[in-house]
Amino acid sequence: MRTRAVGFVVLSSSFFICGCTQPTDTAIVSAESTATPQPRTPESVQTPNWKADATVNAVARGSTTPCGWGTSVGDTRNGVQWRITVTADQISLDEDTPNWPTDDLPYSGHLAGTQFTATYKSDSNYAAFVCQFREASISGTFTSDSTFVADETLIWGAPALETSVKRHWSGSRL
Repeated sequence: MRTRAVGFVVLSSSFFICGCTQPTDTAIVSAESTATPQPRTPESVQTPNWKADATVNAVARGSTTPCGWGTSVGDTRNGVQWRITVTADQISLDEDTPNWPTDDLPYSGHLAGTQFTATYKSDSNYAAFVCQFREASISGTFTSDSTFVADETLIWGAPALETSVKRHWSGSRL
């Protein structure tokens, strides 16, 4: 009789436990499926270490319409955040870091003394995207007081239809 009573208690407890945990499990699954995306990992965030101001000096309009800020002569933008990294004679300049990873400009190039030149070239599918630069270049000089000046050329569209914009930058270390 005692074995039967223990079996009944165990079996009843199993039904009770399984029955009670079912709604909780469902609620957990629902919460996981509607959870907000995880924040970027530290490795994926481009922390700015410079800021710069730009003025558009020239625009050569083709049939490709440029987009974004600074596409007309005289346009200015202040306080643009940059991430500049130098390793030996190599330099990387990531322009407009808060817009990483879609609308920043990740330049790479060379540093000779205080002079730098760097380029960006998009993937071959650049025309599939509305606001994608085809290519860009920047060259400039660092000064001893932790500033830089640079000239940048941005190009949108296929070579026969391209539009280019030239900007002048003045930056300083954060």
